[in-house]
Order: sequence, then C-alpha cells, then structure tokens
Amino acid sequence: MMEVGNFASLVKSVMQVESWRMGGQEEGVVVEFLGPLLLESEAAFDWLEQALRPQGFLPLLRRTEREGVVRLAIVPYRPAARRARPWINALLFLLTLLSVLFVGALGEGADPLQEGLAALGAGLPFALTLLGILSAHEFSHYFVGKRYGSPVSLPYFIPMPFSIFGTMGAVIVQREPMRNRKALFDIGIAGPLGGFLLALPLLVAGLLRSPVEPLPVGEPYYLEGNSLLYYALKWLLFGRPLPSGGMDVFLHPIAFAAWAALLVTALNLFPVGQLDGGHITYAMWGKRAERIGRLFLHATLGWGAILLLLGNDAAWTWIIWWFLGSFVLGTRHPAPLDDVTPLDPRRRLLGWVAVGLFVLIFVPLPLQLVVP
Repeated sequence: MMEVGNFASLVKSVMQVESWRMGGQEEGVVVEFLGPLLLESEAAFDWLEQALRPQGFLPLLRRTEREGVVRLAIVPYRPAARRARPWINALLFLLTLLSVLFVGALGEGADPLQEGLAALGAGLPFALTLLGILSAHEFSHYFVGKRYGSPVSLPYFIPMPFSIFGTMGAVIVQREPMRNRKALFDIGIAGPLGGFLLALPLLVAGLLRSPVEPLPVGEPYYLEGNSLLYYALKWLLFGRPLPSGGMDVFLHPIAFAAWAALLVTALNLFPVGQLDGGHITYAMWGKRAERIGRLFLHATLGWGAILLLLGNDAAWTWIIWWFLGSFVLGTRHPAPLDDVTPLDPRRRLLGWVAVGLFVLIFVPLPLQLVVP
C-alpha cells in the first residue's frame, strides 16, 4: 500500500500545490491538498484514479470559493464486498409478476383467490405492460451504469399484491459513489427516458382500445388524473377533452398500466435526494440542488394543504410525499468523486428536456374517488 508521504509527489503531477494537511473536511480523508490544477479537471481525476485505485485509495475533487482553486482529498478505497445474488432478483421479479397479474386480474373482474390460478391470465395485458415499462426504466439505469464501470446491482422489484398497481416499482443499488457529474447525470436520466420511450406508444395503443362511455351515475367510482400529455393525447385521439359532458374514456388495461408507469416516472423525476430527478438536479446545479429540493417539497406540502382544505382525498398523496422527501429520502445528495468537472452543454440541454418531460407527465390529482 502507498505510504502517505508519497502522495505529495504524485499530486504535484496534476496540481500546483499551495497547501496541504493531514485529514480533511470529509470523513475518512487521509490527506488533503489545495491549489489550481495543471490539467483539465476530468483528465486530472482520471490520471489520479488510475494511479491511486490499485494502491487502495481514491481521489475526491471538490470546488472551493476561490476561482480556479480546487480541493483534492485522498480517501481509502475498499471494493464493494457484497456478492451478487441474481436468484434474489429473479425471485423478486417472479413475485412481482404474480402480484401485478393478481391486481390486473381483479381489475378485469376475475378473482384468482376464488377462481384459481388460471384467472391470473386476465391480468396479462396490464402486467406485461407495466412490468415491461418498469424493466425498460431500470435496465436503462443498469446498462448505462455498467458502461461507466459502476458496480450497480440488477433491479430489485418490489411486490405489493394489495396495492392499486401490484408493485412499488423497483430499485437498483449503487455500491460506490458516482464517478463524476456526467456519470451521475447519464445514469440518472437513462431510466426516465428509457421508460418513457416505451410507455408513450403503449399508452397510445391502449387508448385506441379504450371506449368512451358515460360516467357512472349514482355510484362511486375512481377517476384517473390528467397530466398535460395525457389530456392532450385523449383530445387528439378522441376529438374532445375528457372527461367532459358526463363522458370519459374507460381505460383498457394496457392504457391504465402505461398511465400508471408515467405517473411513477413523474414521481421519480422529483428533484429530491437520490430519486432520478435528484441525480439530474445535482448533476446540473451541484449543492444548489438541496435548496431546489427543499423548495419543491414546500410546494408539495402547500399543494397537499390546499387539496385538504378543498376536501380532496388526493391531498394525502402529496402530504405523504412531503414526509418521505423530508424525513426518509432527504434533500441532500452525496457528491460524486469528481465534483469539479461540469456538465457539457449537450447534457445541460438534455437536463432541461427532463424538466420539460416532468411538466408534461406530472399528475396533480393522481386518483380521485368520485362520490355522486
């Protein structure tokens, strides 16, 4: 292992060292250097990482308040020790498939608990659509992560047989800090884009199979909420705004699954913590992302409070999300190893595309119970 005294000569190859000290501002730092870089930041980081990683260390690049001066910290590196267990991922996917099939079958009027496993077949259109879109989302993260050499796990799907969709989605575990803002951005945005590109044509296909009929009279019913995109698609395909005049589209299972997947995508794009939107926001704006996340959560709570005063049950969706964002997910995003190299203009433009996508697919009133 490299001795601490050898770090200075190594660092001077890429930095004009103005000062150094043992330890540093972040936990676990062995030694910290301050000064301007002699190379472009990404090239300097790559060179240092290649030299340090085999010796059991990693570099951290951080901005300072002084223009052109960076802080370089050296921390111990221990490769992720957890062994992959694909059978767990496969088992969770199978359980989630059964869970979503069960919910999809109930939605079609079949009850597998009463009619047997054969009744699960009625849930196939809903299950295959929803899990197909969720898989596209998660594997987009996975393959982009692998391209960057990140030790990302396979997706862990979460079965929820007694929820409205039959699943809580899926997660991928990142076992090391992100390399830089480019990797953070690319991995973060890959999921929403991958899922959206499949969800959109499936939503259109499902809507084309969905009849427009009178809304129930004299009995309660659930009404799915409109996003700007969903509202525009219905107007385009059916030639009228819906719901209106006591009429609405009654969703085919494929359409409902695609609508649900776009709702989940919108929630994932919240600029909070380590949600996909949190990754994108930090990659674009750095430490200002925490302030953006707090403001967003304040707005979420405010919207929930307004709905609560209006007696709308959808209020609890946003109050719960405010609680999760504030006390579970948190608004602070961990910095990547290289927090100095900025995003290029192309990625910044794509980041604004993600913001526009969120505006298009966000559903202010996801599901409402309408009681005549």
